[in-house]
Amino acid sequence: MMRNVYPRARLEAAAVGIFFWATLLIPDVSFAMDGAQLFASKCTPCHGPKGQGTPVGPTLKGDPFIIQGAPAEIKKVIMMGRTEKEKKYANIANPMPSGMASEAEADALVIYLKGDLQK
Repeated sequence: MMRNVYPRARLEAAAVGIFFWATLLIPDVSFAMDGAQLFASKCTPCHGPKGQGTPVGPTLKGDPFIIQGAPAEIKKVIMMGRTEKEKKYANIANPMPSGMASEAEADALVIYLKGDLQK
């Protein structure tokens, strides 16, 4: 009779495989994005660490577009940027580039911009 010498290793490999496939196949499995961390890494260089604005990016804290604007419109600006024609701030030389955030990142940033950044 032959004994299975590595049952634990097989069990661990099976568990890893199940977790891997579950994260791919089950649509409800998602990872929450942290808007504050995203803002710090993606937005701070231009808009400042507290959204106070810099010479290359306008103020976001207290901005009426952020406070009163529709989340979908804010998300559009985050994802699509603002070209020369859509630029709103004459004192800012460069337009906001597109492609700065994925859709999930943009959603998290909108929540942060309208919430915690305004405190």
